[in-house]
Formats: sequence, structure tokens, C-alpha cells
Amino acid sequence: MNLEALLQRLRPARGASPTRQRVLLAVALAAFVSMTTLAIVNFPDDLDPEPRWWLLGLVGGFGPLVTITLNGLEYVQQGRLVGRRIAVGDAVRVSVLGTAANLAPVPGSVIVRTSALAVDEVGVKRAAATTATVGLGWLGASALAAGALQPFADRVALGGVLIAIGIVFLALTFVLVRRAAPEDGVAAVFGAIVAVELGTVAIGALRLTGFVYGLGLDITASQAVGLTLAGVIASATGVFPAGLGIREALIALASPVLDLPVAVGLVAAAADRIAGLSVLAALTVILVVRRHRSANDQKE
Repeated sequence: MNLEALLQRLRPARGASPTRQRVLLAVALAAFVSMTTLAIVNFPDDLDPEPRWWLLGLVGGFGPLVTITLNGLEYVQQGRLVGRRIAVGDAVRVSVLGTAANLAPVPGSVIVRTSALAVDEVGVKRAAATTATVGLGWLGASALAAGALQPFADRVALGGVLIAIGIVFLALTFVLVRRAAPEDGVAAVFGAIVAVELGTVAIGALRLTGFVYGLGLDITASQAVGLTLAGVIASATGVFPAGLGIREALIALASPVLDLPVAVGLVAAAADRIAGLSVLAALTVILVVRRHRSANDQKE
């Protein structure tokens, strides 16, 4: 299989009918609610959580904001791949709207980012390729980070497999960056992409860690990054909107492998999801209102 064929498989399907999209959204939402409810009902009796509400509020409020900022920085790197300089503020706005569009359910982030990049001499195909490039970098950085921590928890074999997968995906990322021949230099752009993706993985793990500790429970760094990797894989599948339901299912499957009670992993993931959606909704409303006011001012 050549590289182009591999990238086509990694990209989410764009041909789903509206009816199918609505069904997928309903199924995803039902799966999320069901798994979260089961996790709460079947929470281990030997665990006696003592919530730290201040920590839950802090992580729930600031965690998503940092993630959104990093997503904006990721989009800045996409611009560099096609020779465009994108201000961080503009990149964050595109990131917010793209993430919100992911809940449609369509590959909203891909559509929004590609449309924003595909202007002037930058074609749609070239703009879409940047999404595949940073997506591979995200998968590679996640697998590499998760694998590097597993030996510290005596999961050497798992760590070796994840590190190998991470290296392969990062190598593919480098190939795509090199093909784009960015003006800023291949090494500089590739390094920036890897740094942003590692930062995104770290923040994702810290968010889950914060929610677990906020519940008064414990989690290790290897467990948190492992659960984060499960979430990354779910988002990359493109099956359900924003990985809703799939993320929670993969975290449920990954939890026993990482020596973590399934209910703990699911409850933390659900809390993280709800916090992220809440912050995203607030930011989307703010952006829409500001754009509407700006359009009205221009008319006047």
C-alpha cells in the first residue's frame, strides 16, 4: 500500500448521508450516556472517593482552554506547510469552529481547516494534506509518549510496541513535511509539529489526571498517557462525532490493560468530555456573537 492510499484510509468518510449522520450522532450519544451511567453505578465499593471540587473546577475550566490553544498552534503549523503565516488568534478561532463542527456529525475540523487554508494559490488537495500530516504527527507523538512510560510500570512489551508504532507514524509525518518543502525548513516545521503534538498529549494526560485526583483517587503518569492515547485513536477513527462513545469504549478496554479500574477511567473520561464540551460551547457562542456583531457593524 502506498502512502496516499494509507492517508485516504486515515481520513474520515465524507459521503455519509444526513440520515446516517443523525443516526451515528444518536448512537454515539446513547453509548456515551450508557457507559457513563454504568461506570457510576458499578463504581468499586472499595474505592471511597472524596471529591476535591476546587481541583475539578480548575481542571475542567482551564484544561480545555489549554488544549484549544494547542490546537490553534497545530493549525499554525499547517499554515507553515503551505507557506502561510497564520496569527495564533486566528488559528485558535479556526480551531474552535472546527472542533465545534466535529459534533455535526461530519469531519468538521477537516472541512473547516481545509476551507480556511484553501485560498489563493493553495488548493483543496494541498490544504487537506496538511490535516493528514499533523494527524499522523498526533498519533505518532501519542503512541511514542505512551510507550516511553510503560516500562516504568513493568509493561515493557506494551511499551515496545507503542514506541515502534510511534516511530513509524512520526517517520510518515516527516516524509509528508519533506514533500511539502515548507519555506521555514523541513526540520524546523517537523520539530514544531512534534512539539505541539507532545504538548497536546501531555495536557490531555494532565486533564485526566486532574479529574481522577479531583475525585480523590490515584492514577499514574503511564496510565494517564495510555488513556489519552485511547482517546486519540478514537478521534482519529472518524466513525462517531468527535470520537463520542468510541473514546469512552476504548478507554474502558484500555483501563484493565493499564491496571486501572474501568469505572475510574470511564468516569474521568466522561468528566473530561463534559468539561471540554461546556468550554467549547461557551467559546463558540462568543465567536458567533462577535462575528454577527461585526457583520452588522459593516452593514451600517
